[in-house]
Amino acid sequence: MRFLLVQLSLVLATSFAHAASIEARLVRASNDLKVVDPSLKELQPKLKKKFGYDFYQQLGIQQEVLRENKTYRLNLGEGFVVFVTPKSQTKKVHELELEWTSGRASLVKTTVKIPEGNHLFIKGPAVADDWILLAITIRE
Repeated sequence: MRFLLVQLSLVLATSFAHAASIEARLVRASNDLKVVDPSLKELQPKLKKKFGYDFYQQLGIQQEVLRENKTYRLNLGEGFVVFVTPKSQTKKVHELELEWTSGRASLVKTTVKIPEGNHLFIKGPAVADDWILLAITIRE
């Protein structure tokens, strides 16, 4: 009996140790904010290269451990929600079905492949001279 419990514990520990997680961030891109957000220190150079704005402010963040056949609702605040459904994983590349909504309006609905440790950036709606961005990161 002890042998079975030990084996079961090892199997469960192994399956949870290799679980990837998704991190979704709602970001405001601006040339006028004049505020450096320390929570975006890792992403700021990549965001600047991709979108060209000088300042980025994190408006919301949520993280979940990914499990197949489950849809996650990531509430990023400001009325923005991302629905994520993992489809498959091969060689540390995750295929996800994403839907980004604002209130009842669907902004983006797509299927993407993101390698672990990489980012996906999506440009959303404009707010005056600024833009709302979605940053998706897959972590091991």
